[in-house]
Amino acid sequence: MEWHFLLITAAIGFVSGIFGGLLGIGGSIIMIPLLTIVHGPNQQLYQAAAMIVNIPVSASATLKHARKGVIESGVVKKLLPMALIGILAGVALSNWIPTLWLQVVFSVFLAYVGVSELVRMLHKSRNAGEKDTTHLTDEQLQSGRRRIATIGGGNGLVAGLLGIGGGVILIPLLRRFCHLEMRTAIAASSATMLVTATVGAVYKNFSLPGLVAPDGSPLLVSESLLIAGAMVPPAFIGSFLGAGLNHRLPISSIKVVFAILVIVAAGRMAWMTTTAVEDAQDTTETPAVGVEASNETAAQKAP
Repeated sequence: MEWHFLLITAAIGFVSGIFGGLLGIGGSIIMIPLLTIVHGPNQQLYQAAAMIVNIPVSASATLKHARKGVIESGVVKKLLPMALIGILAGVALSNWIPTLWLQVVFSVFLAYVGVSELVRMLHKSRNAGEKDTTHLTDEQLQSGRRRIATIGGGNGLVAGLLGIGGGVILIPLLRRFCHLEMRTAIAASSATMLVTATVGAVYKNFSLPGLVAPDGSPLLVSESLLIAGAMVPPAFIGSFLGAGLNHRLPISSIKVVFAILVIVAAGRMAWMTTTAVEDAQDTTETPAVGVEASNETAAQKAP
């Protein structure tokens, strides 16, 4: 693999790590679209690599949040069991869906995240009128344990299906149904992701040899490890810096940039997927034309 490929991949890891640490997401929602745009479609491979990178990204962010004392351990403990079941089910589902269709699902998901984030920014007021809280009481945890477990299961399912950390799902749900303050929700997301990303990465990469790229070539774990290896160091550094910025910068302005970025990436990925489908159809039709031409030539030469 050429050095410029690794250099660009490392830069993608750093940018993804910054957003991952800043917003409490694994960074895959930035990582996978950028890998697709720069290196071409290969959704299954990128998801396998991204899930590996999510481990150090979430570990770095979790360490930073733990030092700040903002991790709500009671919430994390209730999220994890169903989140682990969800991510295993999500990875299994992603292995069953054809690569190009999986990329379509990812593109639609990106567009949804970007648009919903912009809408949320335009409507900052909370309809419920309840104040956010940094810590939930034991009574609140007990009364909301089923709700928290359901949130964890849904988060794990989406994370496993799309190869993402799941923070884009988990954080809004924790804020909406548990009324956690933004930074507390981000910290809980990072801590949960540290465990689920590890399990998901092992499962996804273990099943990778049974999957194929869009061109039909077999996928190799070594390719996933190489891409992940190029992204892990810069992603870890970026995540640590991003988590630090989370406690200093106004998140609202960063989230606007994030929303616009994922919308643009969604459009680009959708266009590339359409092109890939058209190319696949052309490749399938071309041999048939060649056979017809050969038959005509043979007929002309026949006595």
